[in-house]
Amino acid sequence: MNKQTIIGILLIIAIFLLSEQFLWKKPKPAPAPQQQTEQTQPETAPQTETETPAQPGGLPDFFFDGDDLSEINHNIVLENDSLKIVFSSKGAVIREIYLKKFLLTDKSVVQLVPAGKTLANTILLTDSGSTDLKNLTFDYSEIEENGQKGILFSFTPEPDRIIEKKFVLGNNYSVKYNQKVHSVYPINGYSIEFNAGIRDTEDYLKAKTRDYKFFAQVDNLLNAKDLAKLNKGPVTLSGKTEWAAIRSKYFILALKDIEPVLSNSVRADTANASPAFTMTTKRDKSSIDWDEDFLLYFGPAELNLLKSHGSGMENITERGWSWLRWLVSIFAWILSFLYKLIPNYGVVILIFSVFIKIILHPFTHKSMDASLKMQKIQPRVSAIQQQYKNDPKQMQMELSKLYKEAGASPLGGCLPLLLQMPVFFALYTVLRSSLDMRQAHFVGWLKDLSEPDPYWILPILMGIFMIIQQLMMKPNKQQLEQMDEKQQAMQQSQKMMTWIMPVALFFVFKSMPAGLVLYWTVFNILSIIQQYYLQKHLNKKEMQ
Repeated sequence: MNKQTIIGILLIIAIFLLSEQFLWKKPKPAPAPQQQTEQTQPETAPQTETETPAQPGGLPDFFFDGDDLSEINHNIVLENDSLKIVFSSKGAVIREIYLKKFLLTDKSVVQLVPAGKTLANTILLTDSGSTDLKNLTFDYSEIEENGQKGILFSFTPEPDRIIEKKFVLGNNYSVKYNQKVHSVYPINGYSIEFNAGIRDTEDYLKAKTRDYKFFAQVDNLLNAKDLAKLNKGPVTLSGKTEWAAIRSKYFILALKDIEPVLSNSVRADTANASPAFTMTTKRDKSSIDWDEDFLLYFGPAELNLLKSHGSGMENITERGWSWLRWLVSIFAWILSFLYKLIPNYGVVILIFSVFIKIILHPFTHKSMDASLKMQKIQPRVSAIQQQYKNDPKQMQMELSKLYKEAGASPLGGCLPLLLQMPVFFALYTVLRSSLDMRQAHFVGWLKDLSEPDPYWILPILMGIFMIIQQLMMKPNKQQLEQMDEKQQAMQQSQKMMTWIMPVALFFVFKSMPAGLVLYWTVFNILSIIQQYYLQKHLNKKEMQ
């Protein structure tokens, strides 16, 4: 088996792994994504309405005052430099979450709550069933804790009937959340709903069933389910539930229970073509007093930000296979460092390609040298194979001796490719999932290097340069004439591979991040240049 065949097999395996992992999965169809035709702006005009609160289904009388006419405000705002959160006093829920430092492609601010939906609704659990507080109208007031702004929602028709929900802005896209319930009737627990899903923020959604995931840490074990799996049915996890989260490609909605952790189950489902969850705190012994603290995280899927909140929340980020995460971290650091010097990620990737090529140069040089020498000694290989065709053991000994004398190796071309595979997979994770690469512009039509090339220009160029490289390795006419029929037949099959492999890789790479295709194309161009000068050097050496 010669070098080209082995390389072809390895590439096919790599294509299969990538395609199986990222392209060929066919989960049950998800509901159509929510339409984002409305232009959501970071500033909202105040809206209030006055209505007679209808008694929520199953709500005990001790939580209801039918004679009260309450003013409902759907635009209660809490904000700092990073976050703007819009609440409604009806249910004391979150209506909108703006990440002020991140924009959509139309330059409007990223908003994470699906249109017309809410987060952080509370459902009380009693012996007789459940009581949804979404229609209960809360009073509210602005507060301040440790220099941070907050909102306190309260429903207190009488001193012994109290529900409070307090939200206070924290650091690193966090919100401190406290929930208190006091009543004259016992309550078994409550559920907090994040059952609206997370809003789409990117234009390219073909990989949504893989990108959108539900995470939860239960009994110190990380659980993760992508949208494709959740589309098959809801999942309930029971045990000490430290936190639960929804992640889109780049952003996260998370609910973390603060020590002592009282939450003991989480149910994951789908809503609005997105993962969703409900986290529950429930006890066998009921109580009239409940007081629990949480941390809400509404922000980017950025490793250091999540690590600052502890409890393994950094595992929500996409970091690829565990055995490659060290390399992913190194590449992410290198790219980020270069970007500080040259604020264009396209140029950074070009420089990175040269950097990787320099590192691998000793291996690729030796590989190409061995491959070219293999071509030169092919007639002698044919002669040995013909002479010892009835004595395989002696044939192998003579061939090994010939390879050693000529400094050639039939497997010499495989090492650079094997070294490239970890680089390729690690770089795929960085370029596709790193928040730094989001909306990273290069030139002209390449406005987002984390998404596929919209016009397939880079994949086509990549295929062309792969063909050129393969043709450069083709034996010349004199070498072909010195081959036997079997070897000439093998060359015909390799000739087919020269055209089939680039076409196959084109169909895979056209769905890959443009930054990754840019890297692979530049790497191929550098390999062609290296191969040209090496062939020229060897030919000159032979003539001397």
